Amino acid sequence: MKKSNLILVFGVAVFLGIVIVESLNQDSFTGGTLIAAIVTALVTGSIYAIAASGLVVTYQTSGVFNFAQGAIGMFMAFLYWELRVSQHWPAPVALIAVVLIAAPLFGAGIERLLMRRVVDSPLVVQLIVTIGLMFLLMGLAATIWDENSISPLPPFFASSPGVSIGSVIVTWAQIITIAVAIAIAVFLRLLLHRSRTGMAMRAVVDNRALAGLTGARPGRLSALAWAIGASMAAVAGILLAPTAGLRVDILTLFIIDAFAAAIIGRLRSLPWTFAGGLIIGIATSFATTFLNLNGRWSTVSTAIPAIILFIALLALPQARIELGRLAPRYRVPRVGKVWETGVGMVVLLVAVVLIVEFGGLQETDTRRVTLAMVTAIIMLSIVPLTGWAGQISLAQITFVGVGAFAMAQVAGQAGGWFHPGSPLGLVAAAVLAVPFGVLMALPALRLQGLYLALASLAFGTMAIPIFFDQPEVFGASDAHITTLSLFGINFNDANSFLVAITVIFALMALFVVWLRRGRFGRRLIALRDSPAASATIGVNLVGTKLAVFALSAAMAGFAGGILGMFRGTAGAMDFQITDVLAIGALLLLVVWGVSTVSGALFGGIASVLLVILQNDVTWVVFGVAVFVTITRVGPGLASFSVVRSPEGVAVDAGRQLARFLPWRHDAREEYQAERRLKRETRAARTHERRGGSPPAPPRPPLAARQPVARENP
Repeated sequence: MKKSNLILVFGVAVFLGIVIVESLNQDSFTGGTLIAAIVTALVTGSIYAIAASGLVVTYQTSGVFNFAQGAIGMFMAFLYWELRVSQHWPAPVALIAVVLIAAPLFGAGIERLLMRRVVDSPLVVQLIVTIGLMFLLMGLAATIWDENSISPLPPFFASSPGVSIGSVIVTWAQIITIAVAIAIAVFLRLLLHRSRTGMAMRAVVDNRALAGLTGARPGRLSALAWAIGASMAAVAGILLAPTAGLRVDILTLFIIDAFAAAIIGRLRSLPWTFAGGLIIGIATSFATTFLNLNGRWSTVSTAIPAIILFIALLALPQARIELGRLAPRYRVPRVGKVWETGVGMVVLLVAVVLIVEFGGLQETDTRRVTLAMVTAIIMLSIVPLTGWAGQISLAQITFVGVGAFAMAQVAGQAGGWFHPGSPLGLVAAAVLAVPFGVLMALPALRLQGLYLALASLAFGTMAIPIFFDQPEVFGASDAHITTLSLFGINFNDANSFLVAITVIFALMALFVVWLRRGRFGRRLIALRDSPAASATIGVNLVGTKLAVFALSAAMAGFAGGILGMFRGTAGAMDFQITDVLAIGALLLLVVWGVSTVSGALFGGIASVLLVILQNDVTWVVFGVAVFVTITRVGPGLASFSVVRSPEGVAVDAGRQLARFLPWRHDAREEYQAERRLKRETRAARTHERRGGSPPAPPRPPLAARQPVARENP
């Protein structure tokens, strides 16, 4: 383990030690409380282990990490409630229908329709598809069932008293949970290590083509693994629902906490995965029982799985430097020139001014357009980090929150360092976010790909109780932030503030394009395409990663200051990792184009359009008005577009429109070459169908043979 990671682990250990010393309640140590804590730990750990085991099985067979595992368990728990409580089915029949029929069919279906198509796609595309599936299932569950009015799901054998152990009564539901976890562990062990099917499933992930040569059917085996994984998620959701309640967010996020158990098993070992589930269960149960977590540390218990996940990731062996890999169907977007971006930004600014002057918008509509531009600025901060350098971070909202805090303290209101609304507050927001970006970059020095994404997820989750919830930061109250004031002009008016934010976005867009065309931008692209080749030619990988994380954090902090001015307040709960501006921003950015300015712009506009559809449109189905959570269903459906357009919708659209621009001769030539290729291909197929010998395949145009950078203007 590197020194930087030892420092991080030591820091986390010191933090936990301080929390335990300050919160330890010695009076709670009795025989009864100890037995109760152990039983609760075993039950909770068993549920974690079941969910994580399904995750490991799917990852080992398909190579795709399923962020939607928790959402699948949540949806199946609601479906079980529908059959068991609403439709009055007997419990065994409802269990068989959900766990052995609905869940396996759903798992096999999503593997066939989605996951099989993204196996060879870049990691960010794989993650976005599963995250989109998570959003879709959460939205569908909230649309179909009203979680605030449905009756609770009864536990198994609720009328029976259970078994007494000392002064503690262990319910039959708890005993069943532990027994089911043991049975599943034995079943998976026998399946994967004692059966021909299991050995073939493990062989598929190592080399699908080679496994196919030996007679295995990779597609069917992968579908079987996803069916098993969905069943495991359903079991976990059904066992959890009676105690946690039928709540969409709670059920989904609880099972997401099982990621730590899967990482303890290194996404390979099922015994260690079960041990990891028990570790999480013991930690959470003992913290709740024996620690008096009030005041400063009142929310630390919610971050225990994230802390364990972060430590487990840091303990992993250092990843080897990756070689470059050719991604099929993926072309690097063309790098636009600075003056081209300038023309686009002038058009954008003129359009905004015309909307403000002649659009006749109400203040609510103006604020919605402003929110679109603010969201676009947040998305723009992800472009260098994920779009160019390939470093996937799910903690961008944390840097946004740090920027909002800095703006509130420095120039948010009277009593700050500068006058309220001073632009120097935005500078302070960017500067304060840099150390947090560097801190997040430390795991990136030895982790990459999926492990780095999970480390950022844990980092963002821990930031709430460790930083934002502290009384010196936000605490339990919100900080007030004044609107921008520049050169004696106060932008309290909604129209003037919209124009100011548009100008800021335009300037940042020009800076981003200028940076991409320079040496630093080329280094980031080289880092993404082939870290090994970059190191071979002398690129400082450590320095480059630190620099891009610091740059991205500074841009996000700057955007956080603007977001605070737009909202007028900022609080700890505004910057949760599950917020729409967190993972949802990354999702929409990838859909529109994660490596382009246009992707950030259209992604911001799309996010606000979803809010408008949610609030202003009444959805009528068969003459009945229904409530549709379009803010979650919409991004979920949109994320599936990356299966066909991994570069982004805006990039593909820009490539088609570029041929109409007078200076884009290359786009017109490429368009004509592609049309000629399609005609020749159709002619060759027609000739072969008529009985002729198959002619030589047409030679693709030069633009299709070479990975030349292409982008919308």
